Amino acid sequence: MNIKRFFQGQRGTGANIDMRSKIEKQKDYEFKEIVASVNPVSWVEKPQAEWRKFPIFNQNGSGSCVAQTLAKLLGVLYWLKNNTYIHFSATHIYQRRVNKPQSGMGGVDAFNIACTGVTLEELTPSQDMTDIQMDAVTIADYKQKVGEIFKIGNFVVAPVNDIETIASVIQTTQKAVMVWFYFKIDEWTSQPVVKYPDLNMLATDAARHSISAVDFTLVGGKKALICDDSWGTAYGAAGQRVIDEDFFKERNFFAAYPMNFAFEAGTVTKPKYTFSVELVAGSATNPVQDVKALQDILKFEGFFPANTDSTGYFGSVTAKGVLAFQKKYQVASDAELDQLQGRIVGLKTRNKLNELYGQ
Repeated sequence: MNIKRFFQGQRGTGANIDMRSKIEKQKDYEFKEIVASVNPVSWVEKPQAEWRKFPIFNQNGSGSCVAQTLAKLLGVLYWLKNNTYIHFSATHIYQRRVNKPQSGMGGVDAFNIACTGVTLEELTPSQDMTDIQMDAVTIADYKQKVGEIFKIGNFVVAPVNDIETIASVIQTTQKAVMVWFYFKIDEWTSQPVVKYPDLNMLATDAARHSISAVDFTLVGGKKALICDDSWGTAYGAAGQRVIDEDFFKERNFFAAYPMNFAFEAGTVTKPKYTFSVELVAGSATNPVQDVKALQDILKFEGFFPANTDSTGYFGSVTAKGVLAFQKKYQVASDAELDQLQGRIVGLKTRNKLNELYGQ
């Protein structure tokens, strides 16, 4: 079998490098903003027969690995809720990529697409197809409408090179996680190994690929993720890869998973707190207690997800809540608030917070 067929055309573009601006990246919902501490993982060695596994996809040489991975994540979500696995269409995701007709796609692009809905494989096939074939599929309006039923609310970008966090997410939520790796072809075996320590992910002989982490185990005493690949059952361990901690630390460069945030005002006790300093999104100088108190207040207002931790990190989720708070209480003109996008809690906002919640 010719393994190189999975990277035909422009090699390695299945999982595209994130070329967004710093400002755009700041809008991502980060794991550290909504999870205060990672739940300890119960690492035990599981026999292969006990590895969790879902239907193995086959991208057939296309650059659709990111779309195939996200379709798998959606299928796992439906299975968790309904105890029935449904195959979602990678074509419906892949056709809407921002870089079409170029091969591959971005991770955040794929998740943003899933927030608008994804139709079913039965209605829009995506297996054993090339880029050209996937892009040429006509998706009727009624199939698009069916897809609107199946959409995610939000997604969380997880830290890279951190196998403990990914395993904890799987253990705690039972969801699958999108994980990306770069490698040379001969490194990508059933249990990939680093043969070329100096490999650059931008090198012409480096492949970049997305797969679905669905389980975790110990293998020979090493922590490892069990991942469904999308190269068909003839590759890897019947379609799965064992990604141990050594390989994960060296070659992982993106990870994310879907999450629905629960916004409901008044679900927590009304907080009391007095603010005295300016808070700025992303700043390392923000007092942690101030930001935690801000997040608690935003939860009470219904502007921060109640089903997450108040971590004390001021990221994009908090900024979105701050903007909603600022507009609700008209602390400044809409033009000024729209320009700042909730990324600063200045004097006017602080005064309103203290008026409503001050001790």
